[in-house]
Parts: sequence; structure tokens; C-alpha cells
Amino acid sequence: MLGWILGAIYSVPPIRTKRNALAAGLTIATVRGFLLNFGVYYAVKDAIGAPFSWSPKVAFIARFMTVFATVIAVTKDLPDTEGDKKYNIETLATKVGIP
Repeated sequence: MLGWILGAIYSVPPIRTKRNALAAGLTIATVRGFLLNFGVYYAVKDAIGAPFSWSPKVAFIARFMTVFATVIAVTKDLPDTEGDKKYNIETLATKVGIP
């Protein structure tokens, strides 16, 4: 449910974190990196009746995927800099520019 709410906050006004490069990156990294990995793992454990316990393997994967999702969040906007500029959406690519 939290992932759905963050997805809506990312896209839907009035908050629309997509308009701010840092907020957009944090939103994407949180959903794709942390919530997706921890959430799915522990939801499945709960569904099959397994007891809750912290898993170092899942923690490692979640940290790795959070970094990976951060890179995706930064690079996903590179092809659409013109559209982002047109609609006043602040991304790293529109702030720094691309060659």
C-alpha cells in the first residue's frame, strides 16, 4: 500500500515529487529498491506462515537495488529533457544539461 501511495505522490498533483529531482529520486529508490525487495520477501513469508526474521541476504539485495534504482532514477530522464523543460519539470538532466 505504501508503494502505491508513493507512486501516486510521484505522479499526481499537488505534491507530484516528479517535479523535483531529489524528491523524485528518493521516491523511486524507496519504492523500487527498499519496498519492493523487503516488502515482497516479508509478505511472502507472512503468506506462507513463516516466522518474521531479518535476513542479511535480503538486506544486501535491498541495499544494492536501492543504489541501482537511484541510478535508474537519474538516467531515466535523459531522453526527455525537452519535454521536462517545456512542462517545468526539474530533473538532474534539465538542471545540469546533457551534451
